[in-house]
Amino acid sequence: MFKQFILKIDKVFFGKKLKKLYTNYITDRLLKRLESECGYKITSYYPKNMNCEVSRLCDLYGSDKGELRPNGHTYSWPSHTYADFYSQLFSHCRNNVKKVFECGLGTNNPNIPSTMGVFGKPGASLRMWRDYFPNATVYGADIDKDVLFQEERIKTYFVDQLNPATINELWNQVGVADFDFMVDDGLHTFEAGSTLFTHSIDKLAQNGIYIIEDVSVDELLRYLDFFKNKPFHVDCVCLFRPTIGLSEERNSLLAIRRKFN
Repeated sequence: MFKQFILKIDKVFFGKKLKKLYTNYITDRLLKRLESECGYKITSYYPKNMNCEVSRLCDLYGSDKGELRPNGHTYSWPSHTYADFYSQLFSHCRNNVKKVFECGLGTNNPNIPSTMGVFGKPGASLRMWRDYFPNATVYGADIDKDVLFQEERIKTYFVDQLNPATINELWNQVGVADFDFMVDDGLHTFEAGSTLFTHSIDKLAQNGIYIIEDVSVDELLRYLDFFKNKPFHVDCVCLFRPTIGLSEERNSLLAIRRKFN
């Protein structure tokens, strides 16, 4: 009750500024813990690339992974800047990527967790990957069977990230492995992400990369503990935007590769 009272006072008299200050304070403390846990970091400053092909395709199909135009999107939250990161990863080798998998098609059912909203465009990021990687077949999976579809170089399947049996059945149906690139853009909880990873990582190619998107700062720390003593190199990537704090909208991801000596 007391917490609700404080939140109401903050909303009425301070325009939620107190909540923002508090969440920013907590996020800063978590980032310091993250830095302490890892010990090393890379800070990269860059100007916005207004010719970024990944961002252009995000705008074209309605994916929230990036943008070139600042408005006119079907989703109500600010776009992520994952497209900038992916462009740096793959712009030099996009023609060599042959197999892509993404969990999370972007359901527009408001009753399903992690919905894109009623105006969302299911399959937007799959179509973006299909166009960006001209030689790749893109495989997708989602818990909402109503958004599954088949299209040129796109195949989709049902999966419940929290149910290992459905994950194993997914891979039985897909029937291929050695994915160059795998993305978890599904439920966005540690439990869902760790379960999907555990039952899918054997499908990653030796030199492939596995991404878990939309990870909160506190869950980055949980994932670090999860990956301890496992044979993977894990980067915690916090993507900072000019006017939006990490505490306001998730914009962090994990980039996971097999560990080499």
